[in-house]
This record gives sequence, structure tokens and C-alpha cells, in this order.
Amino acid sequence: MPLKITHRNATEVPTPNAMGRVNEDAAAVKAGMQSLEPGMFLEIQVGDLRAVRGAKMLVSRNAKELGTQWQHWNVGPTVYAKPAVEKRRRAGRPRKTD
Repeated sequence: MPLKITHRNATEVPTPNAMGRVNEDAAAVKAGMQSLEPGMFLEIQVGDLRAVRGAKMLVSRNAKELGTQWQHWNVGPTVYAKPAVEKRRRAGRPRKTD
């Protein structure tokens, strides 16, 4: 079925339910990631084991927004994160390509 697009007046359109607020947890994790001192780890305490996946996703999403890579893992309901170290390239002869 093709889309049907019409123009409406502002008085005819219902208001949105959500206010479009920023997720406060995501903002807190991002602020913690930005202010992390070298050699330190980020520790995120979550309420239960079901929330661990969400906390890890927040770390991954914020790392992508910051343009960095982070490692994260959990021990019980605690999520730990640290900036990933750059992979070292192996020194040696370049491979021959024929």
C-alpha cells in the first residue's frame, strides 16, 4: 500500500505523549566515561542481574558516540568498564603477494 501524506494544521494534530527527555542513566554513564582518569576502571552498580545487559549496552553505545572502544564485563550485578588498549601491530616482514 503506498503512503498517504497529507498536510494538517497544528490545531488538528494530537500532542506527543513523551517529552523527548534524555535518558538520565545514559548521560551519567557518558559523563563517567569522559571523566575517567588513566589507569582507573568504571564501576556501575545495577539493581539486579536483568539490568546488566542494559548497562553494558549503555557503555557500548556511549563509547561509539565518543569515538572510542571500551571493554566491559560483569561480576554479578556489577559492571566494570575500561578504555580498550590499542592493538599492537606485529613487527616483521611484510607478506609477499604474487
